[in-house]
Amino acid sequence: MDSNDRQKGARMILVIGGTFQGKKEFAKELAAEKKLRVVNFFHNQIQELLEAGENVDEYIRRFLEKNPRTVIVMDEVGAGVVPVERSDREYREAIGLAGQHLAREAEEVYRVVCGIGMRIK
Repeated sequence: MDSNDRQKGARMILVIGGTFQGKKEFAKELAAEKKLRVVNFFHNQIQELLEAGENVDEYIRRFLEKNPRTVIVMDEVGAGVVPVERSDREYREAIGLAGQHLAREAEEVYRVVCGIGMRIK
């Protein structure tokens, strides 16, 4: 996101956390408060891109250009057991890298645990 986007009031917020930790509800409240759109299950979009052989970084760049006023919700998948299957490890790595990319671009980043959102950026 460049300075022109910031001047126009554009903002992207990233909400991460484990499965069923209350991310969606937290994101909805945040989006309503700031008048932003919620994109839930972003990690599923990354998985579909991988399966199609698409470039994840390029997709994220295009997505953010078209959707700067967005709350992106995605699962945090790297804190568990390392998967046995290679494809599952590649998925986990891609989600982690996508999360890093989104966090760099985000104006705010929240991690949600037990329904409680903690601002980490």
